[in-house]
Amino acid sequence: MSDIESRKKDHVELSLDGSSQYNIRPFESYRLPYRALPEINLEDVSTEVSLFGRQLSQPLIISSMTGGTKYATTINTNLAIAAEKSRVALGVGSQRIALEKKDAVATFELVRKYAPTAVLFANMGAIQLNNGRDLTDYRAIIKMIDADGLYLHINPLQEAIQPGGDTNYAGLLKKIELLISGLDVPVFVKEVGHGIDEQTAKQLFEIGVAGVDVAGLGGTSYAWIEAQRAGEQYYADWFRNLGVPTDEAVIAAAKHKGDKIVVASGGIRDPLSAVKARALGADYYASARSFLKRAVVSADETINAIELARRGIQITLFSCGAKDWGDAKNIKLIHTSDTNYSDNPRI
Repeated sequence: MSDIESRKKDHVELSLDGSSQYNIRPFESYRLPYRALPEINLEDVSTEVSLFGRQLSQPLIISSMTGGTKYATTINTNLAIAAEKSRVALGVGSQRIALEKKDAVATFELVRKYAPTAVLFANMGAIQLNNGRDLTDYRAIIKMIDADGLYLHINPLQEAIQPGGDTNYAGLLKKIELLISGLDVPVFVKEVGHGIDEQTAKQLFEIGVAGVDVAGLGGTSYAWIEAQRAGEQYYADWFRNLGVPTDEAVIAAAKHKGDKIVVASGGIRDPLSAVKARALGADYYASARSFLKRAVVSADETINAIELARRGIQITLFSCGAKDWGDAKNIKLIHTSDTNYSDNPRI
């Protein structure tokens, strides 16, 4: 197994370890307004939305996870089958390995095979623009899965802790801008779990990104994961909670989005958090670990989890008196505390 294959396998296994989850619980300081007389029928409440002109059953993007290894084949197959049947969007893991190892290509190509009509996002790190990759490479990964959009991930903290990580971030913003101008699909920029701050979100929208996935503190800590891989417990303790909590990141990005898209991710593990994110300014929500746990089992398990989430959002909207996801942006949250830290166990 190559170094990159081993790293990807480690990432999946460590992310399933409960210790990888932040003790920061975003959205906990907000309460949804309950309506005892919602004046609508539950079955009339719609969770459907549109993305890139395609109808989705709910505003869900299954976050980028893995690919490129035999270990990932089952996961990506089950995710693709589930995304297709459930009509949700899906992002693949970083495809850089497929540019370096030809036998890894099939682990990504299969996603479009099993999800012929789903909204799919290709994915590669923006940092690769500083490491010799160019427009041709990004076009290649988009073509590889016939993607509808591209996720560029940014992860400076993870890379700083990762053995041999890429930390040459100088001058990257201009290269992202040039890349966007040369591509024919919408480009989203996402963090991997430490959040996107307001200044960065503003800069990204200004250079033309179609969407920002804030991927804030609250879900999986890749600082913790890389610290485990490096055998550096001090780093795990020091850096696991460094970043921007998801609720704060959503509010900050929404200030500058204009007609662009904000995706809330990072600790969105229940429908109440998804609806709170919508009320704070998000357009869609994304989640990885909740579905990864099911995808290692079967496509049916994954489909059941997606439907459970959809039904949960429908019930949440109904309980707040909102007729659909669009109406949820008008929900007035009740601020209950100045803290979002908790030692409560995570799912």
